[in-house]
Amino acid sequence: MSSGFGLTGGKSRCYNLWVDLAQCESEFKSGAIERSACQTILADFVECLDHKRERARLEEIREEILRKNNGVPPRRPQRGLIALNQIE
Repeated sequence: MSSGFGLTGGKSRCYNLWVDLAQCESEFKSGAIERSACQTILADFVECLDHKRERARLEEIREEILRKNNGVPPRRPQRGLIALNQIE
């Protein structure tokens, strides 16, 4: 992450947030802003790295689907192959 290069040689997905966070921290050190001004950028950067909020939201959606289906998970569609029990 410190190099700023992703796996394919371009920018990493979180690089722009890291640049914004570094700029915010330098402005804080110079006394131009309060540290609390950097908290939203820091939260977005951490989310970009580990996706905890995204996973939590997907889990909420999954639980709601299960609740509506009385605990039965939805069927996944067959793709590419015809299931043997579907052939008549």
